[in-house]
Amino acid sequence: MIRVEITEEAQQDIDNIGEFLLQNWNEKVLLNFYDKLENAITILESGKVFFEKYEDTKYRKFLLTKHNTMICDLRADVLYILRIINNFQNPDDNYESISK
Repeated sequence: MIRVEITEEAQQDIDNIGEFLLQNWNEKVLLNFYDKLENAITILESGKVFFEKYEDTKYRKFLLTKHNTMICDLRADVLYILRIINNFQNPDDNYESISK
């Protein structure tokens, strides 16, 4: 079993996504996002996941929704969720936010 930890940056991303969904959609869409996030964390904790490498970094990516990807770093038995990026943003901006 792997322990999953959410970094401050990833928590800020979750908060920003939540605010956006609530302002532009509705509570049902927001709760659906949170359900997908919880399900993804459960899958990650199981350790039965094969990750694709994120660009030319040491990090791995996990598709959360068609709109969002989690960027993770696995160290021993702890998986750190570093960021949750928007898949429709400028890829260079996403890469820069991860690699700094």
